[in-house]
Amino acid sequence: MTTKPRFRKLVIVGVGLIGGSVGLAVKKRGLARLTVGVVRRPSTARLAVRCGAVDVATVDLGSALAGADAVVLCAPVPVILSQLAAVDRAVSKGALVMDVASSKKRIASTAARVMRRCVFVPCHPMAGSAKRGLESGEASADLFEGATCFVIGRDRRAAGFWRALGSRVVDRLSAAEHDEWVAGPSHAKHVSDCALMRNPAMRRLTRFGLTADNPAFRDAARLSKCDPDLWADILLSNPYALGQLTGMVGSLEQFRRALSSADRRALVRLIREANAVSRRLCPERPRKAR
Repeated sequence: MTTKPRFRKLVIVGVGLIGGSVGLAVKKRGLARLTVGVVRRPSTARLAVRCGAVDVATVDLGSALAGADAVVLCAPVPVILSQLAAVDRAVSKGALVMDVASSKKRIASTAARVMRRCVFVPCHPMAGSAKRGLESGEASADLFEGATCFVIGRDRRAAGFWRALGSRVVDRLSAAEHDEWVAGPSHAKHVSDCALMRNPAMRRLTRFGLTADNPAFRDAARLSKCDPDLWADILLSNPYALGQLTGMVGSLEQFRRALSSADRRALVRLIREANAVSRRLCPERPRKAR
């Protein structure tokens, strides 16, 4: 499927799994006349062009941004924070600049302070895998099909861009509300699965030599394979993550006490309380009649 190009020159800063998938999706749908990638290494530049993620790739941020009317920042949060002022100076006036980081508040507040010429819109497409980098081979033109994408600020161009990539856009949350929301379902969940896997009791299970046939175990194993450097930056960038983890520790302690005292009534109560929250946050959809 192709459409009339939305942008003359779209620049992707950081052509990894997400950035590479953005490029592939843009090119598949004909959303830009020229797609340029900015990478750290010449070898990655060659790979980005060879796999079709971008038309041109370079390690020079300034030259890549010159004349751009759209930019997608796909680096880790600390790198994005360091790039915002330089991006604003280099792009065309009124250019649309988006980021795809997993936390928004620090980036949004910094952008409001240092960016004057462009239109900056924090975004967060909830798509990807535990693997990182274009070299993983998991970048896909259809990665964002059906995925939720948060767009902070109700910007029509940004929302239209992600919808064109197949995403379901949610644009009603502020940057702080977004970070509060992802701190539980995403960030704390990653930490809890990492904590589960590094538990000495889990390590002892390797002696059985069994594959992961338990679906819950497979999900925990998948999330705990996350990139260590990337996720350390994500957790440190979200002030709500610590509060979620503190609450989770308290909840785990309640379960531990109930188990240690063989208190069945307490366990039933704790699980019922979890049931009630789950039903409010994630109600079951009625099955369609056959």
